[in-house]
Amino acid sequence: MAETASRLPELHVITSGKQSLEQVLSMAEAAYAGGMSYLHIREKQRTAREYMEWVRALGEVVPASCLIVNDRADVAVASRCRGVHLAYHSLSVREARTVVAAGQSVGKSVHSLDEAIEAAAEGADYVLYGHIYPSGSKPGLAPRGTQELTAITRAVSIPVIGLGGITPERVSEVMAAGCTGVAVMSGVTAADDVKRATLAYRMELDRFVRGGESR
Repeated sequence: MAETASRLPELHVITSGKQSLEQVLSMAEAAYAGGMSYLHIREKQRTAREYMEWVRALGEVVPASCLIVNDRADVAVASRCRGVHLAYHSLSVREARTVVAAGQSVGKSVHSLDEAIEAAAEGADYVLYGHIYPSGSKPGLAPRGTQELTAITRAVSIPVIGLGGITPERVSEVMAAGCTGVAVMSGVTAADDVKRATLAYRMELDRFVRGGESR
């Protein structure tokens, strides 16, 4: 990726959909203190009103500029958070662009090289690719590994974030594939010590860059 070397490595944390708002507030505050870059609010079972309540509450413990709403472009616009992250069932990137405000980001989950190229062509600010390693959130589905991930980072000029089964020990392999950062769910959200768990990821991301291995 052309821009990776000039960017700080990103750590995206994704809510699990299994925790209460109070639990997520505590998790988010600790994760931010540990070096989290962005928090994706991914709560498929919640209404737009509930999403809005979550963004407002979370904006009291972490900067709104690090909050990304999954799927709900309307909530992203109304809350003035960082932006929206789109899934396969969401609006297209082009459609979301007609809704979000100037300066808000639009990200897209992709699962293949073709999907990544399409998302970049539509104007996505970044893509999130996975799942790379075996993941508890994707039981029974074979992991995709890093081969196609490497092809994606070479084919698109926008940031690529790796997702799925990434432990701190696997960060360097994902970053070596050309990623701008990694995304994690249970590795942080289910940790007994959230700040310590987040710091472990942050240290590996920063170590990769300090080692001169960024692309």
